[in-house]
Amino acid sequence: MPSQNATPTPITPPRVPIIDPRTGLIDRAWFLFFLSLNNSAQTADSSDISPNVNSLAASYEAEIQAISQALQTLPPNLEAQIAELAKEVQALAVQPISTPQIPQFVYGSFYSTADQPDGSTTTAYPILYDTTQFSKNVTLQDRTAVFTASIGPASTTMTVTAITSGPIYPGMTITGTGVTAGTRIVSQLTGTDGSTGTYRVSVSQTVASTTITGTCKSKIKCEIAGVYNAQFSVQMVNTDASIHDIDIWMRKNGTDVADSNSQFSVPGKHGGVDGHLIGALNLFIDMAADEYFELMWSTLDASTTIQYIGAQTGPVRPATPSVILTVSLASVPTLQGV
Repeated sequence: MPSQNATPTPITPPRVPIIDPRTGLIDRAWFLFFLSLNNSAQTADSSDISPNVNSLAASYEAEIQAISQALQTLPPNLEAQIAELAKEVQALAVQPISTPQIPQFVYGSFYSTADQPDGSTTTAYPILYDTTQFSKNVTLQDRTAVFTASIGPASTTMTVTAITSGPIYPGMTITGTGVTAGTRIVSQLTGTDGSTGTYRVSVSQTVASTTITGTCKSKIKCEIAGVYNAQFSVQMVNTDASIHDIDIWMRKNGTDVADSNSQFSVPGKHGGVDGHLIGALNLFIDMAADEYFELMWSTLDASTTIQYIGAQTGPVRPATPSVILTVSLASVPTLQGV
């Protein structure tokens, strides 16, 4: 039985809330109070101490009233706050675990094992590639045109009467019923650029009006948005004794990129050896996802072109591509979940 002299730990209820607002748990002072009540009850010795029930009951009654007053100091919306907190905890529990992120590799390397098409000193040609060495999110794409045309008779003039899809580009290799294999478009003679009109082709022939398809591998497609670094190496040759120039520039989505041109002066033939020059440069270009760019070139003299050189001996040397292009993403890569 509790001792008549047992006095609970003193506490001032109005100044000490029973629930600590910082932790949401019972306040330490209140814990000590209840602990003292328990200790008093546990340590009481009924064999030699006479109980004073009225005194002890009065003490407990006073403390119970103090607890009641303390409870009245709690925020009136405590239950609502607790319910809202429980909802937030449940929401966190059902959220999916964050997916790991990895950087996307973005690069491409392309080259050509053929001379670059030419034939006109007043025509801009796209640089073409026939080999993809490496490719990750940067790809080589065909430029394609489908049209109705005839060639000849017995000439290099092609007359285009209708466009199914286009535009028509100089440098395209054309195929169709009766068209000589390997025929390519040299230049446009008359009409709307890339559309109906007359064109000069590389092989004299006679072809009745038919559906013709023109293709050339010139488009570099960037599948991920960002700023790209495009680096090219172009093998130029001059078979004339005088120096002649070649221009190279960038075209994005079919439109020339401002201030992107570079002019290279190729040395003339000397001692019976053709003049050669490597034109190497890098350009930065901002691309949206799935946009494409092309390298364009032109020559001021028919003797100066872009040449593929096969493997050589004395000493043994590998082949020299006419063009090498490498493309890499220069900006921060896009992240993608795995």
